[in-house]
Amino acid sequence: MIRAVLDTNLLVSYLLTNGETLSRIITHWEEGRFVYLQSPQILTELVDVLNRPRLRQYLTANPQILIDLIVTDAEFVKGELVLPGVCRDPKDDKFIACAIEGNANYIVTGDRDLLDLVCYQTVQMVRAWDFLALLEGL
Repeated sequence: MIRAVLDTNLLVSYLLTNGETLSRIITHWEEGRFVYLQSPQILTELVDVLNRPRLRQYLTANPQILIDLIVTDAEFVKGELVLPGVCRDPKDDKFIACAIEGNANYIVTGDRDLLDLVCYQTVQMVRAWDFLALLEGL
């Protein structure tokens, strides 16, 4: 089974635009085609970002529905692994730590700092449409 971490920016973008690529990825997750890995640190970041007053006015969907889905259906790692300095943006280290702790195959992201890593240990960094193509090619 494919195991993946989704970058917070993708989820925020989805709630702002209701984009088709991430909508289809979420459908694949809900249908059990991959395991979505989450950590307490990533969820905290997502909730913090979604509660920003400037951002909330532009959301096209209710963020609580997505948060509830994540809380109930994502596989949570303990969040104990810390990998400081792996990524050139320290705020992105939590995604790599979650992926390693959860034995992920992929980190799905549009973040250049993560994408430039290409791979960390056995975890590949991929764009959302490449991940979708992989899922739909199964």
